[in-house]
Amino acid sequence: MRIGLLAVVTTVALALAAGCSSSQPAAPPTSSQAPPPITQGELCNVLKNFFTTELHAVDARTIPNISTDALLKHGGVCELAQGQNPIGSYSVRNAPDDADPTWGRRGFVMTPELGEAVWVYDQRTDQGNPSNTVRFATRINKWNAVLEIRDTEIQTDKGELHLTDDDKRKSVKFLTELTTRLAVDR
Repeated sequence: MRIGLLAVVTTVALALAAGCSSSQPAAPPTSSQAPPPITQGELCNVLKNFFTTELHAVDARTIPNISTDALLKHGGVCELAQGQNPIGSYSVRNAPDDADPTWGRRGFVMTPELGEAVWVYDQRTDQGNPSNTVRFATRINKWNAVLEIRDTEIQTDKGELHLTDDDKRKSVKFLTELTTRLAVDR
């Protein structure tokens, strides 16, 4: 009986010792955790990279609207220029109560052929207010974003940019992918 009692006590002691370790195992990472917010500088770098790589803009420079170290938790804006000429921008904001990604600007048309939740305002075809600007808007989760491209203001290695249908598709892809990255619920 003593040996049986000793065996039970030893088993219980070993189980308690194993369960009372001072170091707790790390919780396994979950794939549902939101990525950390990006900084203003990262936003501007991504925008500049799109303009230089996909639209072939030369000598583009970023114009961050706030400190490049600022984390974009609720929104952000970055503008691009060539010399003193603005050539484009990206603006995004967390807008849970505002379903309109165009921010109430007139002229936008929902354009399902470019994407399910994409609106386009091509001012090049606006008879009442013509310009060289094309704006793309989207809403991803609770985030609204607008990508603005000043078509013929942009100088490429081959001269002025003239947005093609392929350029528009690339622009929408960029807009929706970047906005999706920012729109992960935080």
